[in-house]
Amino acid sequence: MSKKIFLIFFTLCLLCVPTASAQSQNSLSALNGKTIVIDPGHGGSDSGAIGPSGILEKNVTLAVALKVKAILNDAGAVVILTRSSDRDVSNIKNAADAQELQARVDVGNQNQADVFLSIHANAFSSQAAHGTATYYYSGSSMGSVLAADLQAELVRAGGLADRGKATANFYVLKRTNMPASLIEMAFISNPQEEQLLNSAGFQQKIAEAICRALNSFFS
Repeated sequence: MSKKIFLIFFTLCLLCVPTASAQSQNSLSALNGKTIVIDPGHGGSDSGAIGPSGILEKNVTLAVALKVKAILNDAGAVVILTRSSDRDVSNIKNAADAQELQARVDVGNQNQADVFLSIHANAFSSQAAHGTATYYYSGSSMGSVLAADLQAELVRAGGLADRGKATANFYVLKRTNMPASLIEMAFISNPQEEQLLNSAGFQQKIAEAICRALNSFFS
């Protein structure tokens, strides 16, 4: 084969290979047009759990939520965050917990979201507790499907112990009108997992896993 023919053949091969961006969008095609509400847990006056070195749950959940939003936007989804900064969601001064949680639920219900996902980090009195878990409301069969997809992708991506999916009566799961799940990415009370949660690389892995799971759910 002459050098000229080889160069033409090589150029044609390169043109046939999709870019990483195109591959990513194609692999998440089921998300196009879906309305997805992402709820970064805690925020504002509520720091959530605090890790051994002082990492705040509210900051970690927001960081992951913003990464999820960026990926979902690229895939053509309509993404709504209950909060996009460090603030309370309700506009009620000194709001009770139920009022704050209802404000988050309202974001999902009023926007007629296809899915509601609440992002959290777990905590326990023992620093030895570790792993990833996903929760759904017992009265939602589609919530169970969503939780299974999320748990599988999160464990695969994060590489942490699989604590499984389970039912829970969390306010944001019971009161939303669409399939909903609450994820506990890792234990912020565990020193090793706290550092992972504060790592941009781990946050990106979790965000990508969430998006793959949502795509599977809608496929």
